[in-house]
Amino acid sequence: MDENPQKIILKGRHLRIEISLDKFNETEPILSFYTLILFGEQIIAGMCWRILGNNLMGTYGNPDGIIQELLFCCLSLLDPRFRENGNLGGNVRKYARELGFNVGDSTPLYGTDLLTYSANVFFELVGNTLRIHYYEDLLANTDCPEFKGKHKGVVELPLKEFVEDVLKISKEYLEKYAPLIAKIRLEHGRTPEKYDYLWELYQEVKELYEKRFGSDNKGMPER
Repeated sequence: MDENPQKIILKGRHLRIEISLDKFNETEPILSFYTLILFGEQIIAGMCWRILGNNLMGTYGNPDGIIQELLFCCLSLLDPRFRENGNLGGNVRKYARELGFNVGDSTPLYGTDLLTYSANVFFELVGNTLRIHYYEDLLANTDCPEFKGKHKGVVELPLKEFVEDVLKISKEYLEKYAPLIAKIRLEHGRTPEKYDYLWELYQEVKELYEKRFGSDNKGMPER
């Protein structure tokens, strides 16, 4: 691994997360890193402004919080005893519908901002298919012509593949990049996170995955 990378790129089969390290948002105590989140070609968290170069870039985000929310989402969808509906709070089903999404009346639904400044994401489980409804507030107001209308949509993929992506990305982040993020936080006078909790959450999701899909799947990371 490059000792001084300018960007962290985490990739699964569908999910891609890019964390810029050359800029640090001093004005925001939690959402300090510019972070771009994609599912395939769909922009889940990101922004574009002509004054900033007319290029797609990340919005303010918390890398540790993004990993935590993705793992919590998997936990919620894999374990029916887990009743968390995400960090958006309130009635997430009603909120999803207010944004124009056609979500079911009783489907498992996890609503989250993924610890970013402007994302609204609703993970809805329909059978074994995961529907990811997304609305990116900053991208909704972009002045970049090529990104107009790309702030909202729905992505569908098998639940199994989503969980595999989250496990792969979480493991890589915790092993390779979390210490670097902690170091940058410390350099800016911020308190680094403790990662034992995220490892425990990762292990819990991994066990639930194995219980549901089996332990001999090629998409599973080792731990």
